[in-house]
Amino acid sequence: MLLAALIDAGGEVEVIRRVLDLIPQHFSRCNSVRLDTTEVKKHGFRSCQVELTISEKPEETEGGELVRATKAIADSSNLSSNAKAFANGSVRVLTEVEGKLHGAKTSDVHLHEAGSTDTLADVFGVAAACDSMGIFDGNVYSLPIAVGGGSITFSHGTVSVPAPAVLEIVRRYSIPIIGGPVLEELTTPTGISMLTNLAGTFLERYPPMIPEKVGYGAGKRDLAFGPNVLRVVMGRTIEKSFNSDVIQVVETNLDDVSGEIVGNALRLILDAGAKDAWVSSAQFKKGRPGYTLHAICQPSDLERISEVIIKETGTLGVRYQQWGRYVLQRDIVIIKVAFGERKFDVRVKVARDRSGKLLGIKPEFDDVESIARSLSRPAREVSALVLQEARKILE
Repeated sequence: MLLAALIDAGGEVEVIRRVLDLIPQHFSRCNSVRLDTTEVKKHGFRSCQVELTISEKPEETEGGELVRATKAIADSSNLSSNAKAFANGSVRVLTEVEGKLHGAKTSDVHLHEAGSTDTLADVFGVAAACDSMGIFDGNVYSLPIAVGGGSITFSHGTVSVPAPAVLEIVRRYSIPIIGGPVLEELTTPTGISMLTNLAGTFLERYPPMIPEKVGYGAGKRDLAFGPNVLRVVMGRTIEKSFNSDVIQVVETNLDDVSGEIVGNALRLILDAGAKDAWVSSAQFKKGRPGYTLHAICQPSDLERISEVIIKETGTLGVRYQQWGRYVLQRDIVIIKVAFGERKFDVRVKVARDRSGKLLGIKPEFDDVESIARSLSRPAREVSALVLQEARKILE
């Protein structure tokens, strides 16, 4: 489905076929591979469907053999270094996880479905498609992965969805998943291995962009809830004056906690890596006064910050939401400021936009306070003089 979506968005089929033709030369199990594309409709929506016709020997493949074949195919191809790294990385993730699940070395693990020619065709097809479209030269993002539900039956019996290999990969690489929306397998081990090596960031919403191409790749099954398609959106970033990133905003309501406990919690939240934390007054049901505690953190710190909040305040839970934000380029510089015959080093926070234009200057208050105490002068006067000198130096 991923390969079909990339082809639908402009991937060059002949480039892909030339790479797939290398598989029988370096993978002894494979006799031949043929790729065909057709246009189909899924719940009335037009999409591209890929058909791989494969002739191969009915034998198992060891992990080491699949890894060696991947490297040999990549080395003999005209793929870019990024495309080769993607192919090798995808197969490495797949074989490492299979080895762990079966308690075997990566080189010795016996692969069933994962060791077929279909795996190499998927990986190298996507590698060639991305290469032909220049995708490896840009940024790739993914929304959370819908894994489906229910159960599947394969060579190791019947297991619940997501398959063990899928679950291990998303756990290992902290990939966000969502269940459903149907009781079917929607994510395969090969698919998630490729996405792990393709997407640099997983977001809850689309990044700021101007879409230019959209591709739809159809799956074989027809799902009752809607079209069984995977969508790829290609576009260009929006030119802007500011950098952007994604943060998590965490909150909880507190109506039975003392001010001292809340103040201590704020300190510990910041010590745990939060970018900021604060408290606002609130009034809850039955007229009870209280607080709402807020914190901002990186997505990777969300669980740790939430744990501190729950442990320190005794709250029964926290709510969180992912937000995009614009941020200035921030630096701390040290300048020398003269007060009469005495000179002091002062740390100054400097903020600029992407063009380098100076938009903000703020002296470090600890330094201002220390100078003010040393000179027996008001801190506001010291701060004003530092700002004046900083502008002369930095503007």
